[in-house]
Amino acid sequence: MCTVSWLRQADGYVLLCNRDERRTRKPAAGPRLAERHGVRFVAPVDGDHGGSWIGVNQLGLWLCRWNRYGDWNAQANQSYTSRGLLLLDLLDCQHPECVLARVAGMELQNFQPFTMAVLAVGKPAMLIEWTGFECLVQHDAELQMPLTSSSTKQPDIHAVRHQHLQQTISVTGKFDRDLLWEFHRSHLPAAGPYSVCMHRDDAATASLSVVTVTRDAVQFVYHGTAPCVEVEADTVVLARSLRWAPLSESSGKVRS
Repeated sequence: MCTVSWLRQADGYVLLCNRDERRTRKPAAGPRLAERHGVRFVAPVDGDHGGSWIGVNQLGLWLCRWNRYGDWNAQANQSYTSRGLLLLDLLDCQHPECVLARVAGMELQNFQPFTMAVLAVGKPAMLIEWTGFECLVQHDAELQMPLTSSSTKQPDIHAVRHQHLQQTISVTGKFDRDLLWEFHRSHLPAAGPYSVCMHRDDAATASLSVVTVTRDAVQFVYHGTAPCVEVEADTVVLARSLRWAPLSESSGKVRS
């Protein structure tokens, strides 16, 4: 599961993402700088499959992917492509519409169901859901914040966490970076499956990623454990590009 919240700022945004994982999974590696088709990006690396669940590029385009739960069952005789590798393949996109076009053109039946969130400066958050049967798109998901994935066993987790954030904003009378930080560290109503900093016998919040995009820079701060635990964070900073349109070596055309 993941819990994602963000705050729009002048020429950018700050975004926080808790990643909840089974305790049996291998630890993820911290954020690494990489490049795809000339576009630089930062993403941590999943310990099991080598892909990622979150990343941001030099243009300030952010992606997050989490598993989708529902009435779909995997085919026993089919080998599926890692959903984390799909995210890395999209981190050279300039804008949400490019992400959507690329996903729509893929053979999605090769992937198990997922939800992908897309955030860019000056554009509403987009949600792309592959259900295993069809691709659903929500072009404006701003009012869905905080975004939360949940299993079929606990379908009301999103409602609980959404209500918690709204109540916190109402009580404090503010909505800023410090409030989001406290929200992602929160154990309300109690440390357990419903708290944003999640703790269960079989799973827990494994990391907190903080992405800050300004006019000049893209910063990725990674806390490689539950946010209620004090650890030294890994930080990677990129110079932000306001536009990226390299020419194709073969055709001379501008890439989308």
